[in-house]
Amino acid sequence: MDLSQLVASLPEEEVRRATAHASWSRPRSTSYERLAFVGDSLLDVIITQHLDRVFDQTDFGPGVLTRIRARVVSDETLRVVAQRIGLDVRAVELAPEDFHAHARTVVDTGKPLASMLEAIIAVCWRTHGPELTANAVIKTFAPELDQAELEPVDRKSMLQEVLAKTGETVVYRAGPPTGPSHQPTFEVEAVREPGGIVIGFGSGPSKKAAEAQAAGEALELMEGKS
Repeated sequence: MDLSQLVASLPEEEVRRATAHASWSRPRSTSYERLAFVGDSLLDVIITQHLDRVFDQTDFGPGVLTRIRARVVSDETLRVVAQRIGLDVRAVELAPEDFHAHARTVVDTGKPLASMLEAIIAVCWRTHGPELTANAVIKTFAPELDQAELEPVDRKSMLQEVLAKTGETVVYRAGPPTGPSHQPTFEVEAVREPGGIVIGFGSGPSKKAAEAQAAGEALELMEGKS
């Protein structure tokens, strides 16, 4: 069961509350804002637990997982998911009749629709319970999570972006491969320039894998110092 099916089983008034924008809610306290606040935290927990199960602890420390999670729960991703389950259409339908045109504009702006999805998750959690809601969220976010698993994070690009903020760059210094020729192991150092400071170390069956691990270690160390 995915979120669209859970939403379909909710009382209409609950969906109306979760999609009520402050501009047409009277009083404002009846808008989705409080539910979105709760749903934002619940979504973080659901996605965090999933990433913890999926990604290897050796290669993906908390700093890298934080960045993966940020992509999966970004406003842009939530907007896409909300549209996929038809939440934008329901929001307009359930808005007061004289606000339909305005509601269409609101849901098209992105952020409000993302917040409505968070609010819906909170309502589902309260109505259907944690396990059913978490499973539905993971199923609904499957395309985005699959993409994250196939291409989790270009850690080398992420490291370069972080260093670029201070006018620095990174080079990768590799030694000769070790082990048998049919199964070599490559060892790589990530070196920050200027300065020639080693900021990460990685090893793997290819230079690419070793460089990615070195970049990941560098990101973890930098995360710990921030």
